[in-house]
Amino acid sequence: MISLVVCSIRPEQLVRLKESVANTIGVPHEWIVIDNRGSGKGICQAYNEGAAKALFPFILFVHEDVTFDQPGWGEKAITYFTNDAELGLVGVAGSTVKSRSFSGWYTGDARYDRYQLRHAGPSQVEDLDQLPDQSTAVFPVVCLDGVFMLMRKSVWELIPFNAQTIKGFHFYDIDLSLRVAQRFKVGVMSSVGLVHHTAAGGDYGTRWIQEAIDFHRRWQGQLPRSVGGTRISELAVKRIWLDRLKDQSIDFCDRLRWVVYDQSWRRPALLYSILKFFLYHPLRLRYIHRYFRKSMTAA
Repeated sequence: MISLVVCSIRPEQLVRLKESVANTIGVPHEWIVIDNRGSGKGICQAYNEGAAKALFPFILFVHEDVTFDQPGWGEKAITYFTNDAELGLVGVAGSTVKSRSFSGWYTGDARYDRYQLRHAGPSQVEDLDQLPDQSTAVFPVVCLDGVFMLMRKSVWELIPFNAQTIKGFHFYDIDLSLRVAQRFKVGVMSSVGLVHHTAAGGDYGTRWIQEAIDFHRRWQGQLPRSVGGTRISELAVKRIWLDRLKDQSIDFCDRLRWVVYDQSWRRPALLYSILKFFLYHPLRLRYIHRYFRKSMTAA
């Protein structure tokens, strides 16, 4: 019933994922693994090649650094699709709004963001659950995180990944989900039990910044998008992402491009956020903050 497509570079993680899926998915499934070690393929090309080989009517594009701890999640997902012919794509994290301002899928506002998963990092496990109504099966959104994207094969055939334009490994998920949402329903589903074995927050370095800028320039004039015409504060999104990116390893020129192209510099209210964005990582202010926090805790 479900074809699982993985763009793989770490075989040991893939073994763990396969074992986890076998114990929890609850429906017939097949694996389509694109070995991307040294191939130079972007994730869109790899995913499209894998999806073209799928034999089942549903395709799950999933990262290999995850596991599942909720039995029967595959059966539940297929039920959601069966009960709603307009449902085209589901994930475990996304938002009801994609701002015009430069950002990932995350807005930082509980009124818009929808997610249910667990981050298992090297030193701690964090349960992330921001679903407003636990009795609801699928929550409408317009954009998704790419860690788990389950869609009808028929929808992928109409709306494949944008391999011609997106050559890297970022914003393929937001691009696809926004395009699917123009013609079908997109949602975040509950009770998947996905565990992401990575540090919470992810890597938002120079390459991510570059692909973020490229994405937003391509979508210029088509954003914002939202469920039901919801409006969001663009200023708040700019501030959230300046703060989120301040401690990432990002080249100065790319930081400058972000501030200029996103027109954050035009907002006087963002001056302090912009200063932190430029100075926090180079001056290693994170370590100063940690020192003072430890000192205050000890006192």
